[in-house]
Amino acid sequence: MRSKLSGKAVTAIIAAAVALVVFAAAFTAGFFTHKLTRSASVSSYEWALDTINKNYFYGVEGDVTDTALDAVAAKYLDRYSEYYTAEQYKALVASNEGNKSGIGISYSYVENKGVFINSVIGNSPAYKCGLRAGEFLTGGSAGETQKTFNSSDDFQALLNSVGDGVNVSLTASDGASYTVAKAEYRASYTYMCTNESAWIFCDSADGGLALKESREDKMDFLPDGAAYIWLSQFYGTAAEEFYVLVEKFNAQSCTSLILDLRSDGGGYVRVMQNIAGCFADGQSKTAMISRDKNGKETVEKCPSLPAQKRISKDVKVYVLANSGTASASEALMGAMICYGALDYGNIYLSDYSDEYKEWLEKSGQEVKSAQTYGKGIMQTTFTNRKTGEALKLTTAQIYWPDGKTCIHDRGITKKDGCKTVPAEWVHTKGDNELKEAVKMIKAN
Repeated sequence: MRSKLSGKAVTAIIAAAVALVVFAAAFTAGFFTHKLTRSASVSSYEWALDTINKNYFYGVEGDVTDTALDAVAAKYLDRYSEYYTAEQYKALVASNEGNKSGIGISYSYVENKGVFINSVIGNSPAYKCGLRAGEFLTGGSAGETQKTFNSSDDFQALLNSVGDGVNVSLTASDGASYTVAKAEYRASYTYMCTNESAWIFCDSADGGLALKESREDKMDFLPDGAAYIWLSQFYGTAAEEFYVLVEKFNAQSCTSLILDLRSDGGGYVRVMQNIAGCFADGQSKTAMISRDKNGKETVEKCPSLPAQKRISKDVKVYVLANSGTASASEALMGAMICYGALDYGNIYLSDYSDEYKEWLEKSGQEVKSAQTYGKGIMQTTFTNRKTGEALKLTTAQIYWPDGKTCIHDRGITKKDGCKTVPAEWVHTKGDNELKEAVKMIKAN
């Protein structure tokens, strides 16, 4: 059975109901209901090996000797493939649909600086309290518990010490303070700003998301006629939100668009296809091509959208990207380039400071700068109907609509003609990198 997101964008409202995706290939997590071809008594282990042998793009060399499925995935499969228990898979599905819990951040500890906020999910408790990516937190309190953050564990321990709805006070290195409480929430993946106003998605009365104007979040430094759109991931209602913002973009008679894909690690193929349609000039063009291990080719098309949901060819489009821009983000950029909606010269890549690159190296992370990540492969998640467990496997290589370009292990780089923007850190409070990119755009 094939299904798609059922969330709707009607004027400013996006409904909360989202159907379970059961046959959607994805860049980072997709769902495919795998029919068992043997008797119902077949073991989970046999099911997993059968699924890997039939579908895994790279194949497995030698005999698989481990009996624990998580060990099989870790030892024999690539880093993008993974095994999920039934409980883990159920939680993953809910999260990727946009139904989340907690405070809505990802973070890392930086010695002598504090807990660094890598990302903040839209409409999350953290977002609502004003916390943003780029902040460094040095300490906090919850009730009688007080913590100075000397590690990520210290921060996590403070959050774990309280239940949902209990306030936690957090202090930043610059003296700013935030009060936040864990809760269940509906994630938003986009927002838009001009130099006069801003539009964000927040809770609606029906349990979904509603578009709200927020003049205090405007970006004074944007040029007249320009709009900035942030797109964090290709999950949940991201495409429906994007359509609503494009309609608002057109209603505001904007003439240029700055699309921020920094640290957008991807998501569902279907969401990428739908958003690509906004740049396809009203035609159902190829969004991407996938080729499996047997050379079988699948062509994914974008939808033909009405004018109000499209970015006109007359609009100048700029894209911000960094080493965390991966997978679906890179595929969207490829589609835009192939459609003629985006030039390499209008892509601005984060060029990290030596301090940040040194920290990446010391913390054991990949050191990439002035480029996108370079992930041009697709994963599909196969579920065992009998047990509810699942396997996410790399199943295909991804090509841009031209049928030739694959950016896997290469990324989009300065050599392609992109510009670079100095970046002190992957994100900074107040987003100095964005302001510098805007200065460069104005100067062109």
